[in-house]
Amino acid sequence: MSWQQQRLACGLVFIFSFAGCSAPDNEELQTWMAKVRSEAAPVPPMEPRPQTVATVTYDPTGLADPFDAGKITAISSSLSGSAPHPDVQRPREPLESYPLDSLRMVGSLLRHGQAVALVQADKVLYQVRKGQHLGQDQGKVIDISDTAIAIEEIVQESAGAWATRKVQLSIQGGK
Repeated sequence: MSWQQQRLACGLVFIFSFAGCSAPDNEELQTWMAKVRSEAAPVPPMEPRPQTVATVTYDPTGLADPFDAGKITAISSSLSGSAPHPDVQRPREPLESYPLDSLRMVGSLLRHGQAVALVQADKVLYQVRKGQHLGQDQGKVIDISDTAIAIEEIVQESAGAWATRKVQLSIQGGK
């Protein structure tokens, strides 16, 4: 840098430093901002009007008492009869921990003259024979064919009584 350029640079720094010290002329801006602040009023948010709800009177006349102890005795007497009920003392088998819709029958074969179904659960293949249990509803295998497994389940109805239902697990193609 030459001597003249240094002098010019020092002069510019000197001029700009004095320009920064002068008071800004923003009196008009301050006046306008004060006017706008005084005129502006905050708008409160609108509260929604409460909805009117129709009142309903409950009249239990003629209806069954939900706390009637007679219902419990009726259910327990139906359970103690010859109606089917699950055997809770029986040890659980591995396929009883899976819901029936998650099990896949992938084939069947004859082993020592007895039909055996091949059932897949979690990518593991199981051999299932007549009399074994599978599914979470106390399902017992009652028949095995080439294309399906017939299962008899013991389920609890809405009244509390146990009932049997027959379902089928059909063969499915590989994925």
